[in-house]
Amino acid sequence: MLRRIGPAAILCRGSFFATRRRCATSKKDGDSSAANTIKSKYDVLLKELEEQNKLVAELTTESLYKAAACENLRKEMREAKKIAESQATESFAKDMLEVLDALQVVARQAEEYLRQNTSLPPSQVSILAGIKLTEEFAIKALKRYGVSKICTAVGHPFDGKLEEKLYSVPSTVELKDGSVAEVVKSGYLLNGSVLRKAQVAVSEGL
Repeated sequence: MLRRIGPAAILCRGSFFATRRRCATSKKDGDSSAANTIKSKYDVLLKELEEQNKLVAELTTESLYKAAACENLRKEMREAKKIAESQATESFAKDMLEVLDALQVVARQAEEYLRQNTSLPPSQVSILAGIKLTEEFAIKALKRYGVSKICTAVGHPFDGKLEEKLYSVPSTVELKDGSVAEVVKSGYLLNGSVLRKAQVAVSEGL
């Protein structure tokens, strides 16, 4: 059996559906507004993140440049220290060679004196022996700093890289032209490099 619906019921039912539509629309508008707010915050955070990443990249690059500059400075300081030590050693060695030259002259004179005077008092013999011992100590001290004697022998061909010609003497059958005739002063190397050339006389003429 069909039931009659009065005007009031129809109005009430229409109002119900209208209210539902308004609620649905309001909810949809609220969801859209919330989504826009979240998206806006996301965009802000994304921009801040990009700026932070850019700043990190710039700081990283700057740190790498500074680290490279520090390493270069350390290398330069090590090299400068090495050069300074080498120059100081060379200067010391050259000064010591002058002392050694004097000791060697006195030592040779002492040896000659001993050969000519075999009956010297023990006290004098001890003094002369002390001169020779001092010469040996000086040679050992120089060796500790990398100083070694250049092997220069009479009769060997003159070598301009290791020897310095002071004067010439006439050649002989035994002493060929261009040979070392006399060693005036010994030459020395410092760690393989020439510290002082040997000073020699060279035979010439035949």
